[in-house]
Amino acid sequence: MTRMKILGFVMAGLALVACGGDEGDGDGGSGSDIEGKQLGALTAEEADGLCDDLRGQTNTISKEDECEAEGVVGSLFGIECETTKQECISAAEESELTGELDSCGASQFTGCTATVAELRACMTAVVGTIKALTCESTLADIAQKPAACAAAEEKCPAFFGRQDEEDESEAEGP
Repeated sequence: MTRMKILGFVMAGLALVACGGDEGDGDGGSGSDIEGKQLGALTAEEADGLCDDLRGQTNTISKEDECEAEGVVGSLFGIECETTKQECISAAEESELTGELDSCGASQFTGCTATVAELRACMTAVVGTIKALTCESTLADIAQKPAACAAAEEKCPAFFGRQDEEDESEAEGP
């Protein structure tokens, strides 16, 4: 399995929280003045600022952290984690994280009632989860959703890829 495919699995979690970030410097939508604002109510400039914050936060994930996560995912497919990690570290490829966020923008927040603070907390937890992975990590470590994401996911199901599940449960009825 290629590095890009394996990393794609790991980065799917980040893609689900595509535009939440760490607290920023107050420019372009980051900072405490919008923390309580619903994502669906952000201006384009505020959403872009929030997306920029996220790109900055993903830059805190080192290549070693990224490669270790890749190794853990590879081990789920029978590929030895440490070998995958070392091959990844040796590769000249750039990080895939920023590329996952290229499409981040206000249109992704349509109808989302989670606040900026709730999404920031979720993103911080997701990045922390990736940083905490080691070759001793298990499928449960990868599959476990951070508790900090529960509020944002509930308020923005389509944003988190749950729209189909809700549509199916509504169609089934009570």
